[in-house]
Amino acid sequence: MSSKDCNLCDCNYHIVKQLSKKLKYLYYADKHIADSKKAGDLECAKLFEKIKADEKKHADLLKKLLIKKVKAGKF
Repeated sequence: MSSKDCNLCDCNYHIVKQLSKKLKYLYYADKHIADSKKAGDLECAKLFEKIKADEKKHADLLKKLLIKKVKAGKF
């Protein structure tokens, strides 16, 4: 089977996989931030807030590409 025949080719699989990983982190990010603040570690909390913002940006990029591929019939 060629990649043209595959609905979930490697690229599409990787998009879905990475989006899933980003969303999983975002699901838990607020807990990491809250736990850090509760422990009085503001440096750690700030780092988790930065990572959360970056992961959100990455998730948005992946989502946009996924939507584009679906609309183009390439998914």
